[in-house]
Amino acid sequence: MKKTKFLYIVIAILFVMQMNSTVKIRNLKAEVQRTKNSISNMEERLNGDIRSIYSNVDKKLAEQASIVSFCNYEVGEFNFESRKVPITFRVQPKTLTKTTEVSLRFDQDMVLMERGDTAFVLTKEFPMSDEILPTIIVENDGIQQFENNDYLNVYDMKDKVFPSLYPRFHGESGYNHEEPYRYYLQGEIDLKFNSDTQNRFRNIKYIVTIDDEVIKTYENDSFNSETIEVDDTFELKEGQILIGKVVVTSDLNYTQEYIITQYVGGEKKPPLGYKENEKIIAPDGTVIYEFNENEF
Repeated sequence: MKKTKFLYIVIAILFVMQMNSTVKIRNLKAEVQRTKNSISNMEERLNGDIRSIYSNVDKKLAEQASIVSFCNYEVGEFNFESRKVPITFRVQPKTLTKTTEVSLRFDQDMVLMERGDTAFVLTKEFPMSDEILPTIIVENDGIQQFENNDYLNVYDMKDKVFPSLYPRFHGESGYNHEEPYRYYLQGEIDLKFNSDTQNRFRNIKYIVTIDDEVIKTYENDSFNSETIEVDDTFELKEGQILIGKVVVTSDLNYTQEYIITQYVGGEKKPPLGYKENEKIIAPDGTVIYEFNENEF
């Protein structure tokens, strides 16, 4: 009996010791993991500091090698008559003499800038485009120097004039590649948009056409909802083209279109997945901007 009681005591002591060891091991593992995380965070901060140092060094070297001490640009207001956007460029060369001339070259078009007290200025209108990348040309005593400077590069000019929409369809869609040719959509169109300008969207619609004939229009007030619900089946004849597009009108009374779905009746291959696309149309129907990722 005493041996049995002693055995129970030994087992209890061993159990307590094992539990204590388990807790210590768990705590040790947690401490090791915290140490690893701390080291990892320190490495990330150090790598970030190193990248920042390299970036600053590259920036300083570029500034020292540059032929200009200052340059910038300013986007003006959209010109309704010319349907272009005026952009004012300013360049201050490091070397400035009485005979210094500064020009900007846009592809094959070279334009002389107007001289001010210490800087040269040029205002030029541009059609709507994704980017403008001018080359600076500084001429002193017949010697020309060339430079492409990031501070003069204009990107996403469209977004500085028109609001931007990023529609996406979320849900189910399908089609029959045998008669009767049907295409169905069931879900919602997410309408994420932003605007860096005072120009805003007035209304948003989702329009479905077959061979350019409007079959159905889904109305939506962008101020009340950021989605358009769609639940329909459309029947087509062989070769007919169904297009579903989001159509918006801005305060400038220009229309912007974004194709969401496209299907050709009778085609056996699945419709193309969504690609970035946008079209901006003037009130008289003239397309002033068009982009389609499928073309790249």
